[in-house]
Amino acid sequence: MPSANDMRAAGLGKYVTDRSTHPNYFVSSWPVGLGHRTLAGRERYRLPHLSFNSVLITVIGNEYHEGAWWRLQDMMRYTEEAGYEVALEEVDDASMMPSDAIGIMRACAAMLALDAGVEWCFMVDCDALLEKDTLVKLIERDLPVCYPFIDVLYDDYPWGPTMAPRMKPDIGMGVQPVIWSCMSVMLFNTKVFNCLDAYSWHGHDLHFAQCLAHYGHRIMVDMETVVKVTRGPGRTPSKEWDELWSDMESAHRNRQTKERDRRPPPDWDPAFQPGAVDPDGVYWAVDSWKYGGVGGRTAFDYTGKE
Repeated sequence: MPSANDMRAAGLGKYVTDRSTHPNYFVSSWPVGLGHRTLAGRERYRLPHLSFNSVLITVIGNEYHEGAWWRLQDMMRYTEEAGYEVALEEVDDASMMPSDAIGIMRACAAMLALDAGVEWCFMVDCDALLEKDTLVKLIERDLPVCYPFIDVLYDDYPWGPTMAPRMKPDIGMGVQPVIWSCMSVMLFNTKVFNCLDAYSWHGHDLHFAQCLAHYGHRIMVDMETVVKVTRGPGRTPSKEWDELWSDMESAHRNRQTKERDRRPPPDWDPAFQPGAVDPDGVYWAVDSWKYGGVGGRTAFDYTGKE
């Protein structure tokens, strides 16, 4: 890169933009948070953003499996401590019957992320047992679409695939392109959502991958970031009729009446570990988070006042 003096010596001094009155000086003044500190050199190719590396975590529902809630909370705290701006939104369950509106909920999550103006959207299902560094590791890959490798702890159909081609994770594999992968945990640069309509989120995992591929996006799986999920995919078409309706009846009943599992880690000790438990027994990784109240900061009480 030639210096200003080199440019002048070559007779190109008029192109040296060294003052704010220069004809080639254009003001670009963007108020930014502290997210730029997390770019680690990637700022050289990133477009301006109000909040670099801001991320909206969208949980599809709120029926957390045992251990999922406190792991999510601890991951959020770790991510914020690493310098990232993090928001959390549990997407309302719009199902008439269990699981039939998951596509709608994911589409709503995508639109919310675009409306919010964040740079990343991290979609996660309620059966994912996240590690504290899961989100940071995926963001640092800096890819438009990046999934972790999913390790299923229990599967009624263990012979069924969760990705294609099938692979096993190992150190040194980095990220690998796939045809499709299960949608339990996904990180998107929100600009990807400009390509997708609401219909894209319906159907099976391969259908979603096809919709992405139609716009030139390939799913990349981080084989060095592993997330365990408590159960395998539902694979509803594989079930017998009586089993299907029994499962749906049970799920519908739980959705309406079952208390949500937001307990603290089993070995958590408030005297020696960060976090807090509110009067309802709900664990929050940061004490001040619990004061958002049910519904978060945008909630209204019955009087209609904040």
